[in-house]
Amino acid sequence: MFSNIDPTITIEKLQNSPEGQYLDRKSGRLAPKELAKHISAFGNADGGIVVLGIEDNGSITGITAEQENVFRKAPADFLQVLPDYEVESISCDQKSGKSKMLLFHIRSSSSDLIKFRNGEAYLRYGDTSRKLSSEQLLALEYSKGIRRFEERIVEDAGIDDLDSDLIREYKKLLSPSIATEIDILKARGLIKVDGEKIKITVAAVLLFGKNPTQFLPGARFRFLRYEGTETGVGTNINIIKDITIEKPLPRLLEEAKQVLALQMREFQQLDKDGKFKKIPEYPEFAWLEGVVNAVVHRDYSISGDYIRVSMYDDRIEFSSPGKLPSIVTVDNIRETRFSRNPIIARVLTDFGWVRELNEGVKRIYLDMEAYFLEPPLFSEPGITVKLILKNNIAMRAVRKLEAIKGVVSEDVWNELDSLEQNIILYVANIKNCTPKDLIELTKKSRKSINIRLKNLVEKGILVDHSSSRRDPTKFYSVGK
Repeated sequence: MFSNIDPTITIEKLQNSPEGQYLDRKSGRLAPKELAKHISAFGNADGGIVVLGIEDNGSITGITAEQENVFRKAPADFLQVLPDYEVESISCDQKSGKSKMLLFHIRSSSSDLIKFRNGEAYLRYGDTSRKLSSEQLLALEYSKGIRRFEERIVEDAGIDDLDSDLIREYKKLLSPSIATEIDILKARGLIKVDGEKIKITVAAVLLFGKNPTQFLPGARFRFLRYEGTETGVGTNINIIKDITIEKPLPRLLEEAKQVLALQMREFQQLDKDGKFKKIPEYPEFAWLEGVVNAVVHRDYSISGDYIRVSMYDDRIEFSSPGKLPSIVTVDNIRETRFSRNPIIARVLTDFGWVRELNEGVKRIYLDMEAYFLEPPLFSEPGITVKLILKNNIAMRAVRKLEAIKGVVSEDVWNELDSLEQNIILYVANIKNCTPKDLIELTKKSRKSINIRLKNLVEKGILVDHSSSRRDPTKFYSVGK
């Protein structure tokens, strides 16, 4: 076993996994204060691993015994409050005397804000550790303890109440060669081992419970399909589909995805080339991310309510019990990430449901724009987070035609390949559209996108807004 603390870790994962919400690779040249900064960031976010002795490109360079001593002392030297963490020294057989790697296994802080002695604090956000503003610091201070519920022990639950098949599936997904299922659950904070007794947490029941609602009655998902655009009551009730799902979260998400997919309509739209093209009612990523966010970030301590998705002819509404967590607000939700349930978020990230780097919410905005639909609408009515997606199918054809009108003639349009045509439509409908946006939306390589952008700029169809070839603020707009 490579790691005695986290059996899911292998040297291949440390070298090859992309840096992100749960992993940061650092050279032995790192300043001790910088290490403390990253420890603060991981402790205030979802936890994770900082490994010292591996370069950003994955090459192992190791650290010396002297460097190890300095790094081990760094948290206590710089931080006024320490997170729950463990340090692991692993041999890497370097002949230069730098014969070790050092792994800091940092757990998410449930109650304390992990600050420097001067009051500064950091938060892990994707693959960066960002300094918190004074307003964010205050918000985090006020939100102490909001993460405790998923860590609570469910006294009446035992290991037999968990779905062993799903746990084996999770173990196989993580691919550790030696670790047992118990090792995996313990490493992820899902169980507490007290001698020979195994204590089951709320997170374990939600993620792997055979029947989660036996212990947590509100752990349900309900889908409602209405006929029309309003909710009828009494004799005018207009519910045409009502489905409730009560399963462990990975299974719940699979079934919810299938239920919503069956309800999505397709529309025929006349393209400029005179051919009819099928377009979906909503971009799949947007509605699926709405479901995932509702499941991952809801407040499970609220037992009298449940997740509800209501579908009308003109919109979908996603309702999740609980207010937005901590520093996240309706106004900054596109750029800000904070998990109310970091253990649940981590496991569902392992299952492939949760996006890192806050990609999920940003992508909802991008995909709705790319489909020529109104932006998503987030709100907090009562003690609930609500997301509304509007379809507005009738406006799509109009917006598409307006996007290219006066920019390119029909003859030139027909000479362009399909990727170039899509790029024009995206740029015309997305404000300050960047190459990165286009790569995410088209799923094409950076090289393919750059070649098309260069061609479209040379033809005078697009305008390149940048001061140099490597300008990080570069974006494009339509010409004329």
